[in-house]
Amino acid sequence: MGFKRITIMKGKKLLQEAQKLLVKISEYPNQLSSEEKHILYRNYSELVRRSAYSGNPEGQFRYAQTFESMSFLGVNNPLYNVKKCIFWYSKAAVAGFAEASNNLADFYERGVGVEKNLSICYSLYKKAAELGSPNGGKNLKIFERDIKKGKIILPMTKI
Repeated sequence: MGFKRITIMKGKKLLQEAQKLLVKISEYPNQLSSEEKHILYRNYSELVRRSAYSGNPEGQFRYAQTFESMSFLGVNNPLYNVKKCIFWYSKAAVAGFAEASNNLADFYERGVGVEKNLSICYSLYKKAAELGSPNGGKNLKIFERDIKKGKIILPMTKI
């Protein structure tokens, strides 16, 4: 068994441990103090970070989410960092994680943290849908509908 495979397997185990913390936070929110929630979330974030750095695509996706504008706790995220979101969503998307392609497409569609590029956006929504992302499938249909209605115009590609 190769080193990369062992490392990714380790990343999956780290993510499983992180998921247990997330369940505890979400299933028993009223039984936890604000401080306990923050401690659990910090521990969750650290496990996800380690999973991402191990090369686990889902870990990379979850790590990207820790830098989104809204945190899991439903408040403005003090760790918000669009560049880190794009970096980690890109790594997960290249590795074939469907939802990462969908989320990355949104950045290109809005031009947040990257130059707005509807061609890349369209390709990413298409990839997300092909990989089985329900959100990617919905967004692709909306995007294609808007193309047909003339709301979105994609640049012509050279032949």
